[in-house]
Amino acid sequence: MATQNQMSGLRIVIIAPADALDQDWITGLQSESSVNVLARVGVLQRGIEAVQQHQPNILLIDRPVEQIEETLSVAYAVAPQTLCVAVLPQQDMAAVRRLVSAGARDILIKPLHHRDMLASLRQVVQMEDARRQRAGQPALLALQQRKALGKVIVVMGPKGGVGSTTVATNLAVALKHVGGHDVALADFSLQFGDVGVLLNLWSKHTLHDLAIHYDTIDDGLLDRVLVPHASGVKVLLAPGEPELSADMSGVQVNAIIKALRSRFAYVVVDCWSFLDEITETLMAAADQVLLVTTPEIPALKNSKQALEYFTRHGVHKDHVALVLNRFPSVKGVTLQDIQQHLRHPVQANLPSDGPAVTYAANKGIPVVQSHPQSWVAQSFLKLAAWVAGDTVETISQGPAGAALPTLAEPKPVKAKWRLGLRKSGS
Repeated sequence: MATQNQMSGLRIVIIAPADALDQDWITGLQSESSVNVLARVGVLQRGIEAVQQHQPNILLIDRPVEQIEETLSVAYAVAPQTLCVAVLPQQDMAAVRRLVSAGARDILIKPLHHRDMLASLRQVVQMEDARRQRAGQPALLALQQRKALGKVIVVMGPKGGVGSTTVATNLAVALKHVGGHDVALADFSLQFGDVGVLLNLWSKHTLHDLAIHYDTIDDGLLDRVLVPHASGVKVLLAPGEPELSADMSGVQVNAIIKALRSRFAYVVVDCWSFLDEITETLMAAADQVLLVTTPEIPALKNSKQALEYFTRHGVHKDHVALVLNRFPSVKGVTLQDIQQHLRHPVQANLPSDGPAVTYAANKGIPVVQSHPQSWVAQSFLKLAAWVAGDTVETISQGPAGAALPTLAEPKPVKAKWRLGLRKSGS
């Protein structure tokens, strides 16, 4: 989320090769106070989605010429006010003429120093503003462009202990990784929320602060209340005292979700298992409901009742996806039996990996970071890719032969027993 100062400067999206997102010129641009790098994306389709979501002033494309040419036409279609600048590995006049004809506003040749690059980008903006002034149009940086509303994903377990909070936290971190978009994670398990514990975060500011000011939520309040996680996800923690949940109403919940949706590409909500006004409000606001269950009869019984409840209360069946956690497992129910019993397809499975998940929980590190090559971590990345709109196989009976792209290894965490008391936030 951009601060007011950042909004007055250049807002940039960068599309580069997946293995070259930490080039010196990229990290240099990020260090400039007058630049807001909204997203660094290594997948072309995700890059276009970032452009559509953020409507940046500048799109920098560091790809082969053919891919740059293809991206230019699509980018201008989804963000006509954005200025597209190509980055080439070497001087090539044929490629330059080709890209200028395709709509590139400037061509930058490596090696690049970020300060020289920034001067070039400012010159591009100044030339565009001069053209706008002649045409009687507002300056580029003065445009107040509408952002597409974000997608709300509600994660719910119909029974305690099925792992819905583990799913929500890992999904949020994985979404940030695969999409490069802004992601918020909100803990609506109002009485005994565990998102903070699983992410090793603490703050005196919680969801309750937004609830009591629900009619005046602005960027300043959100900046004070949301806690940044090392992954880049912004976290809204549950109230620290269980009795504060009694102060929460559907009107407040709706206002909070609306504020988050307007500022983040994805809002992942960890929802408690009570079917009350809070849950109904969240379900009504959700673009996608992930119902988390496990291959045991009590959990499946509750899942069936939850699905029937959703039907009675107008939640469209297509908006509800079953996520089968800890499957396959030893002597568990078969996938076919589960789908027949629930009369609802299983969208994704997350394999049982007790040692890795337990280690991650005790360290306060999502398993997609603590064990990025594990089968369970790869399954979370697939689930995130599916939520983000990719066509990907999310049911697996065994580890994939080829490893998926993984997150960077986390910084070491000091071994210390945590019960939500260790302060990592404000």
